[in-house]
Amino acid sequence: MGGSSRILLIIADPMLRQTVAEHLGGPAGLAVTEAGSVAEVPATAIGHDVVVIDQDGLAPDSCRILREAGVAAPLLLLCGPGGAPPGCVADAVLAKPLRLGGLAARVAELLARRPAPAGLRLGPWLFQAERRLLSRAGGGGVRLTGKEAAILDRLGRANGQVVPREILLEEVWGYSAAIATHTLETHIYRLRRKIESEPAAAGLLVTESGGYRLALL
Repeated sequence: MGGSSRILLIIADPMLRQTVAEHLGGPAGLAVTEAGSVAEVPATAIGHDVVVIDQDGLAPDSCRILREAGVAAPLLLLCGPGGAPPGCVADAVLAKPLRLGGLAARVAELLARRPAPAGLRLGPWLFQAERRLLSRAGGGGVRLTGKEAAILDRLGRANGQVVPREILLEEVWGYSAAIATHTLETHIYRLRRKIESEPAAAGLLVTESGGYRLALL
């Protein structure tokens, strides 16, 4: 398991959550995001590679809520003798009491099953939205923030067409057109510094009248 793999822990018990996070983030070498409930899951959850969810202390429909929110990563369910709740279709189930070595092994199995990620070709880069990653064919990569990845993903789905500024603000931030903000322009500036060979003369992330587009090759 590599350090680039990202694990989301949804565990209500704070002591158990901390123990699992320290084990997976230490000996197992994974990047771990913690949440105490489904309601606390960050908007960047779609970028994780595996979700570990402890059913104890959570709503019975937590698995369904995650799927409906767009989380497509494999679910590893921790549960007691009663097993998985009705309607929770997990990719793997681990019975409690929990053994940390066994948990790390099951996470490794789920990571190994992942297909080679598809992506969007953007000049010299391959953009993988769910991993928030830009990588080059010759090696090397650039990590993106959740908002940066969401902007590129939305522009990529436009297939080279212009996406109006108002649409980006609404879909990425949930802002209405009436809100005056330079947030989008700030993120575009930072994105260009990451992806453009000459940020001042952008050739990949192009400004158009009223919006932005990607120059797809």
